[in-house]
Amino acid sequence: MGTAPATARPHGGVVSTTGLGGLTLGGGMGHLARRCGLSCDNLIAADVVTAEGTLVSCDRDRNPDLFWALRGGGGNFGVVTSLAYRLHPVDVIFGGITCYPLDGDVARAWREMNAAAPVELNVILVLALGPEEPFLPERWHGRPVCAAFTCFSGSPAEDEKVLARLDGLGPVIGRFMDRMPYPLVNTLFDEQLPPGLYHYWKGNFSRGLSDGAIAAHMEFGATMPSMESDTAIFPIDGACHEVGPEETAFAYRDAAFSHSFGGTWTDPADSERNIAWTRAYDRALRPHTQEGGYVNFMDADDQDRVRANYRQNYDRLRAVKRRYDPGNVFRLNQNIVP
Repeated sequence: MGTAPATARPHGGVVSTTGLGGLTLGGGMGHLARRCGLSCDNLIAADVVTAEGTLVSCDRDRNPDLFWALRGGGGNFGVVTSLAYRLHPVDVIFGGITCYPLDGDVARAWREMNAAAPVELNVILVLALGPEEPFLPERWHGRPVCAAFTCFSGSPAEDEKVLARLDGLGPVIGRFMDRMPYPLVNTLFDEQLPPGLYHYWKGNFSRGLSDGAIAAHMEFGATMPSMESDTAIFPIDGACHEVGPEETAFAYRDAAFSHSFGGTWTDPADSERNIAWTRAYDRALRPHTQEGGYVNFMDADDQDRVRANYRQNYDRLRAVKRRYDPGNVFRLNQNIVP
């Protein structure tokens, strides 16, 4: 894309080790979603090597069917070798983590705050066991907490208002908040998620955050199976809703929240327990969420949900798949069968 100003940024995720390519192909939720849309909404061109070994360039004018499918359709269509993005002027943000006791009242207050917050304020609600960090008193280490994972990309003059909003969610038991370069906010969980961990995830979308969904989150948030496990509820309103449900492969433009949850553990002997916890959590949450979920939060045994995950766009995605990968070479994913 040439030389960009130092303050121009592509829209990334929430963990520094997440690849921007895979993030974008699945949709791309992150700290700037309410202000800038999904990562896939900011993709303007891509180069793809197909199953036949052909290099195909695509954008709105060249191979527009492939360009449409890449924006949410995952790695179903080829090896994406380059991506070009629309950039956004984001430099220093006000961000960090504020912790509260695990309490449904905190989640309800967060729900109301999110509905009234400016799009520059993105707060992800995280349920976890209290991290062993200096900003959290030792008595809360390893105990279930709610955390507001915050990124505010507005004016520094509004920082105190952001803190007031966070204070209104419940009794604050620990906080780390500061002005920092935007890329730094994506590193705050890195020490909690080193390489080599075992993961089993699920994900669901919802139009709202019902009291029933909050009750399910509180029940399973109180029984987190490991220090590395967590739940993250992402707000995906604001600019995410300015794109139509059929403009990209990402179909759930009416969803206001994305629920990500699952076990993460270090010892393979703990696999059965973590997987069972995650599946029970999923069963408890399903009555309160939409049929489909975010493909980047799906696990290998979620193939029966692929059609629901793509909703009205599934048949069009199958047609693109038949054109670019009729032999289903690229199938180790949330697979769209040609």
